[in-house]
Amino acid sequence: MSKKGKVLAPMCVCGRGRKVDDCCMAIIEGRRKALSAAELMRSRYTAFKTVNRHYILQSWHSSTRPRDIEFDENTDWLGLKLISVSKVTNECTEKTAFVEFIADYRCNGVMGQMHERSRFLSDEGIWFYVDGEQIEPGSGASIKRPGRNDPCFCGSGKKFKKCCAGVSAQ
Repeated sequence: MSKKGKVLAPMCVCGRGRKVDDCCMAIIEGRRKALSAAELMRSRYTAFKTVNRHYILQSWHSSTRPRDIEFDENTDWLGLKLISVSKVTNECTEKTAFVEFIADYRCNGVMGQMHERSRFLSDEGIWFYVDGEQIEPGSGASIKRPGRNDPCFCGSGKKFKKCCAGVSAQ
């Protein structure tokens, strides 16, 4: 609740700084479509964070879509950072875009990162995830640890020392 007694809408976990219902959930629930590969990337991250198997598979291009997807129940996605977005338009009028991102996670108390360059395809105005290339192996050693008084990277709004510092020291 805010100081004035109003209930505050939760912020979207994608890190864009918008209310969840006006951001990725509108795409995941089909109230609007992703307007770019970056928006689809953010909505897919949110779907992984909220364990929405249906949306992840639905937003995966049919040429590479698996039958099903398994979730590691011990993995907690902590934050998403888009590094770059690049578009390519070919003569067949299909639009391809590449999104490089880093997603921080915690699995069994160990911090890690997934660093990937993902390929997306716009098919008749609808963006789909096609595939991705790992840029570097995700490991706790590759994470730049925040300072004790820095905001925690998990998005809680707390200082690192009062949030994930104890977990990441394990």
